[in-house]
Amino acid sequence: MRNRFQYEIATGRLTLPVAIILSVILWVTTFNDKMEIIPFLTGGFVTYLLIELNTSFALVRSRSSLPSALFTILYSSSLFIHEYGKGECWILLLFMGSLYCLLRSYESKNVPSYIFHAFLWLSIGSLIEPGIILSAPLIFIVMSQLRTLSVRTFFAGIIGLCIPYWIISGYDIYAGNSLTVLTYFNNIFEWNIEAYRTIPLPQIITTGCILLLSSVSGVSSIMTSQSDKVRNRIIIGVINTIGTYETILMIAQPVMLKSILPVIITMCAILYGYIMIQKTNKFTYIFMIASMVIIAMLAAYNVMIHFSSNIGF
Repeated sequence: MRNRFQYEIATGRLTLPVAIILSVILWVTTFNDKMEIIPFLTGGFVTYLLIELNTSFALVRSRSSLPSALFTILYSSSLFIHEYGKGECWILLLFMGSLYCLLRSYESKNVPSYIFHAFLWLSIGSLIEPGIILSAPLIFIVMSQLRTLSVRTFFAGIIGLCIPYWIISGYDIYAGNSLTVLTYFNNIFEWNIEAYRTIPLPQIITTGCILLLSSVSGVSSIMTSQSDKVRNRIIIGVINTIGTYETILMIAQPVMLKSILPVIITMCAILYGYIMIQKTNKFTYIFMIASMVIIAMLAAYNVMIHFSSNIGF
């Protein structure tokens, strides 16, 4: 019975529709500004992309919508991500493009092209949040894991990374403006303890819950992948590397919390879905139940804080 419950949640056709309904309810009940429709739509598109990602790379033996369902719920429960802000929601979409290109480069005959585009999407994301450029070393690390790092791919990546800034610099020269690129990254290495003190408590609690689920999913997926085929083991290693790197970057640069947390949620969702399909035992059952409780409490807490702040408590 225990195994059956986990299997039905992981592979059932109702899992994603139920998650989407709950997600829409969360968005509608906490709706504040018309610009929130953009993060809602980008989140919905990433939900679809996660299904296609599993279809394209066959990470699990069964077709499962669990990663998409978990992403949808966690993304919707993190109410501060609903705000459009300066357009951080686009970064996740661009990051998914970069991830797709990286995974496609594995054992491909057209590796430089995929690497070029992986860096290009990252570079475009850095136009929204300059600190995202600090993820460039991550792509080189992932390339070494995927065995695609070479002189050709290294320079293909550098060119992809530079192109948006070459275009901006060309426009600045044409318009007679000072070169924006010379000062664009001035503050990305700044660190201030005050940045931690100004993070609202709901954001700290939300981030803590997501990092807990991500950590357990990451460790479990590494152990589970040891008995899987080499290709899947490499991909799971890549997803874990991305999650770990972005977590460290987020902790070191808390000002990028809204930009990076959705990426961590996405990696967590992929790893969580992987272990729930590949393993069925007492631990995965308990973890599934515990994660449901944590997410339900997190959503309830954030909604409560949202309404209490709106009515002035």
